Amino acid sequence: MRKVLHLVLMARNEKEESIHIGFRGALSLIFPYFQKKIWEQTKSVVWIVLYLVLFQLFVLRIPIKEAALISFGIFAVILGLTFFLEGLFLGLMPLGEIIGLRLPQKIGIIGVFIFSFLLGVGATLAEPAISVLKACGKSVLPWDAPLLYFLLDEGSDYLFLSIATGVGLAVILGVFRFLYGFSLSKLLFPTVILLLFVTIYASFDENLQYISGLAWDSGAVTTGPVTVPLVVSLGLGVSKVVKDNEATSGYGVVTLASLYPILAVLCIGMYFNPQLPKPMTEKKFQSYSISESESKLLFGANFKNHPIYKRTFVSNTQTLNEKPNDLQGSDSGTNSKILNFLDQIKEGFLLAVRAILPLTLFLVLFLVLILKDRVPSFAEVSLGILFAIFGLTIFNFGIFLGLNKLGNQVGYKLPSSFRSIELNDSTRFIPNFNPKSVLKALNEEGEEEEFFYLKERKSYTVIPYQKENYQKDKNIYEYVPIHGPLFGKEDNLLGYFVVLGFAFFLGFSATLAEPALSALGTTVEDTTVGTFKKSKLIQTVALGVGVGTLLGMTKVILEIPMVWIIVPSYLVLLFLTSISKPEFIDIAWDSAGVTTGPITVPLVIAMGLGIGTQLGTVDGFGILASASIFPILSVLLMGLWIEKSRRLSLKENEHVTVQK
Repeated sequence: MRKVLHLVLMARNEKEESIHIGFRGALSLIFPYFQKKIWEQTKSVVWIVLYLVLFQLFVLRIPIKEAALISFGIFAVILGLTFFLEGLFLGLMPLGEIIGLRLPQKIGIIGVFIFSFLLGVGATLAEPAISVLKACGKSVLPWDAPLLYFLLDEGSDYLFLSIATGVGLAVILGVFRFLYGFSLSKLLFPTVILLLFVTIYASFDENLQYISGLAWDSGAVTTGPVTVPLVVSLGLGVSKVVKDNEATSGYGVVTLASLYPILAVLCIGMYFNPQLPKPMTEKKFQSYSISESESKLLFGANFKNHPIYKRTFVSNTQTLNEKPNDLQGSDSGTNSKILNFLDQIKEGFLLAVRAILPLTLFLVLFLVLILKDRVPSFAEVSLGILFAIFGLTIFNFGIFLGLNKLGNQVGYKLPSSFRSIELNDSTRFIPNFNPKSVLKALNEEGEEEEFFYLKERKSYTVIPYQKENYQKDKNIYEYVPIHGPLFGKEDNLLGYFVVLGFAFFLGFSATLAEPALSALGTTVEDTTVGTFKKSKLIQTVALGVGVGTLLGMTKVILEIPMVWIIVPSYLVLLFLTSISKPEFIDIAWDSAGVTTGPITVPLVIAMGLGIGTQLGTVDGFGILASASIFPILSVLLMGLWIEKSRRLSLKENEHVTVQK
């Protein structure tokens, strides 16, 4: 791309004379390049999207709602991600690389640590997936989990800053490790043990236990396309200048950047926990004497105008379980939809500017004012920053319009395989309803049930009748279709197995399509001199992610506390780490970070929250965290197997040599 841009922006001959290329010529150079890049992103997205769509259509047998909008949103995600990654490569990466090389030569060790911390914070806030967490707040109710609701809604800035602070601390430790070349295990053991103790402590508190899944999922959100390349390039630049470490010294920082945000989120939760009410029922919450300080935390400074506050404490004539306007048959019209889209684009643009510009200004000012160096290829870097802002804007818009809607829709309807569910997004309002048309029938238990026939064109549809759904004053009947269970009776085992099988193949196939894993596989094959083949690593990691996704889905469906998954799993990981070779430890722990890309994160989070909403589960988080544990386990086991095979091979060779 840099060569193409050199031609597009300016080419110089031997006499330093400028050769300008026209607009059509520039397009002929750039268009094929971007066409190739868009196709690369399409390949990483299309499989997982197609899998979700086909599963809902042919297994759950439910049509996709707003299919055209979702398709448009997915295209926006692909286009936005293409421009964003290209902008990252052209704009931010060159700045990170040159600073990493110049840093140890210009400033002392304290300055290196301060810069590392600020870089980690800035890079995390620029991550595309970080904005997904804020959209999750809409599915959590304040009485079910006040602390979780606060961190995902009014307190989302505190959540983001705590995650970013955790990454900043991780980058400091990563650079410290690069400087002195000690093993990753020396940082892993105390960090993981501390995390396990804090998680166990949180499990005994009503509020804190509901943020454990969010905290552990936050570790997966941080290791995206911005943080990983920037912090790794910084660390490698420092290590090249200061000390000639082993090739595997480049590993480990991704692992630390996944662990310390977990601790930071749990700590911020413990800070705000005493200031918020405990979980309770909706009825009790309505009668709860909420203080002004609690109201400001939960609903903002202007809390009296917050819709939930007004409905709950000002007027009880409405409840939060009422259907929104779009489900009540009122058409807001095309203009309101256009305005909604424009608002989403505006919000996406503001998020992109807030994420990219501060990080860019920080890097540029540090390079120019502290390191006394100039910005390399200023025109290219500037164009890269514009690409990154444009791409992140379109990506954020596409997440709202496409991936979040699709993931939530599939997740919301997954339980229909083992349980009957209401399809609220298919609610119909039948006008001019006459109660005299209601008939009665006997069910299998000999109980009477009411129903009526609805004629549509030339066919008749049987619709169950429920008296509470008849609005007598408006003469309208509200019909919410019931779907499932698809595989036998209520809560049948076959239905559960279908959902768990879906979860396994979702994690497995999404990992195979992850571009970052392919890049890691190539690096691993080179650094292990072919001992750990690229294809073997990809399959091992994909298998681990599949098992982890299955376990995470089980956690959400059965409402298993996060502590029962985290503690045993990480104790096993620590044991395997203690008996593994350093080269496999670094590879295994970093492999978990590359499995959670900007496509996987929003889809999996939305899907988990969709399932939780349908089943009434308060905490729908944890699937990403589980999907990050088991790749480490599978790679460590594979490393032990490879090491054992290597020792057996050496013994056989020695035996053959002795016989000769």
